[in-house]
Amino acid sequence: MRWVTRTCPYVDRTASAWLIKRFIDKNAEFVFIKWPREKPDPSLGIPFDIRGVELGHRDGKCTFEVIVEKYKIVDPIVKKIAEVVHAADIEEDIDKSPLARGIKAILNGLRYMYKDDYKVLEEGIKIWDALYAHFKILEIMERYSEELKSMDRIGRIAFLRDRVSEAVERIK
Repeated sequence: MRWVTRTCPYVDRTASAWLIKRFIDKNAEFVFIKWPREKPDPSLGIPFDIRGVELGHRDGKCTFEVIVEKYKIVDPIVKKIAEVVHAADIEEDIDKSPLARGIKAILNGLRYMYKDDYKVLEEGIKIWDALYAHFKILEIMERYSEELKSMDRIGRIAFLRDRVSEAVERIK
């Protein structure tokens, strides 16, 4: 399926593309338009993060949250990422997540590092994979806290890498 969004992907667009690719449409293809000069045409694909489309900001929610809701994504880590995306994308809520300013800064730099929007999206998806892995690490550390205490540093790293890499591979 094809999905269409605005050029120069930033927080909500990279996160939403990651969400689409990892939880909705593994074979998603993305098309960029020069909005507002160009308008989303249904023949290009499903529009997202463009003013006035179904999969855009609505009722105080960012596009990522709207997509989570529409497609009934229940992964608890996606819910945590939604909090970060919301805070980083909605300026007045920037301090609602301690990770928001950092993510926003990284993605701001990323969107100007490359002239090619597809390259920005490719690298941005890696950032969201890494954030998913971060939250998975925290979940595993809590679940296996007693076992981890009995391991040395090398053992803990191997234990966490095995479980986190498996979790990230499952969503790819």
